[in-house]
This record gives sequence, C-alpha cells and structure tokens, in this order.
Amino acid sequence: MSIRIFVLGSINYDIVAKSTTLPDVGETVEGFSVDMYVGGKGSNQAVQAAMLGAQTYFIGSTGSDQQGIVVREGLASKGVDIRYLNISPTHRTGCASIIVDFNGDNMLVYAPGANKTITKDIVDSAAQDIATAQVFITQNEINSDMVTYGLEIAKAAGIITILNPAPALPLDENIFKLVDYITPNETESEVYTGLLRKNMDIDNWKRKNAEWFLERGVKNVCITMGEKGSYFYNRKEEISLDAFQITPIDTTAAGDAFNGGFAYGIANKWSIRKCMKFGNACGALAAQTVGAQNSICPLDELTDFLNQQSI
Repeated sequence: MSIRIFVLGSINYDIVAKSTTLPDVGETVEGFSVDMYVGGKGSNQAVQAAMLGAQTYFIGSTGSDQQGIVVREGLASKGVDIRYLNISPTHRTGCASIIVDFNGDNMLVYAPGANKTITKDIVDSAAQDIATAQVFITQNEINSDMVTYGLEIAKAAGIITILNPAPALPLDENIFKLVDYITPNETESEVYTGLLRKNMDIDNWKRKNAEWFLERGVKNVCITMGEKGSYFYNRKEEISLDAFQITPIDTTAAGDAFNGGFAYGIANKWSIRKCMKFGNACGALAAQTVGAQNSICPLDELTDFLNQQSI
C-alpha cells in the first residue's frame, strides 16, 4: 500500500535577500543577493513528504496573480498533487520577505494573502480522499478556523493528525484534543506554555513544556530545537536526540523539512526514534542550501547523508 499524506497549509512566493548581518530596527544593511523561491510552511512540508516518495496532497489557496501561477507550478513540479489547491479571484498569493545572514539565521515578514481565505468547502472537497490517507498535517499560517476544521475532518476519519503550531498564534484549547502529535520548535513551545528555558535546566524545561501540551489533550509532543536536536515525550516514552553537526547556510525550511520527514516516518509506522532521526536529517540537509523548497532533499540524498553519518 502506498503512503498517502494530506497537508493543509500555506503556500507563498518567497523573496530571499542575503546580507552579512541582520538589520536592527530602523537600520538598512547592504545585501549581496536576492532570489525568489516557492515557500510556505505547508507547501514546504508537502514537498518534503512527496520527495521522500509519499503520495502527497496539498489543500490551500493562492491568488490568481502571476505569483500564484509560479507557486502552483513549483509545487506540482515537486510531485505534490494540487487538485485541492484553490485559486482565489480576490486575494493575492501569500508572500514572505526573508533576510538571511552568513550564519544562516534569518528574519521573516509574512503577508498571508489568499492563505487566510481557505473555506470549509475547500476542505470538504478533499474529505473523501483524506479518509484514505495515513497522516494529516497542518500549521498556523492559514486561517485558524480551518486548522481546527481540518483536524476535525481527519480525526473523524481516524487519520493520524499532526499539528505544527508555527507561527505560535493563539489557539482554542479544544484543538489540542484533536492532535495526535504536536511539533513546536523551542520558541513556539515557550510562547504557548510560558515556561522559559532560561529559568530552568534544559531537561526540566523539555519535560515541563511537553507536559503542558499533554495536559491539554495532545497525545504526543515532539519539540524541535535546531542545533540542540529534538525531544519527544508522551508519558510512556521519552527521547532526546542530538542534532547532526553541520554548518548551516539558511535555516528557513529546516523545521518544515523535519516535519515532512517526521510525518513520512509516522505514516510508515516507524519507531518514534527513527522518525525523529529521519526528521533531523531532513532538517540538517535543508539548512545547508539557501531558500525553501529548493533546499529540500529527496530520499536518495537523505540515505547518502545517513550512511555518511554511519546511521
């Protein structure tokens, strides 16, 4: 049986400028390159899943502008099924302006545009196919009512649900009961829980942050921490994995690559440790190339990377 993954999320036209340093408030810095890419957390995650070999469907919305044509063609070219990608006649395609420095750190301004116009009708059109998938994953770059609605549709169909709560926007606490796996990064976790790492040792911080989500109904918590690795907890199993040692070039899509790889592992019913290790590898490779979807690697490159790491 082929692996099928549904992604409900954002798709953007990304403008990426590289500079020596990131600007302070009110400061202008000179950059040395500007490039345009297809991005958006949802579509990045869909691309990673598709490039690993999963039959991947994307639910979302673009504008009818030139940028919409570019991002739709870009997503389809990576092997993602876009039959449920709506075209809005009244809103522009989402756009992200990203500045990246020599260390691979970035600053980002996101204008959601059509990403915030997803309706129940759009999600409902995919409901029959959602019921045939192994995993459904969504994020917070679309209108929040559809994040909840999509999770409800998937949960009713008995599909494993993953919520990547990025960016860390307010959520109705009832949403947590619909989530099998939640995957915040370190900063997002702190925004939701209010528990700051600077106030406690890291092991205590990880457990307490995970407990906060579990107490609200989430079944499993996986916190990604960049160069500090990833952490999983569900009261039965607790795993801390180190990150791969790399020199990052651009971390823009690293978290999305992790989520796409993690979802692929969950869909394949791998052990959690293997899912995390695979997701870490996806993120590490994505961080070594500038841009979003163009930095996401296929299965053969990931296999080579893991072999080089003696894994």
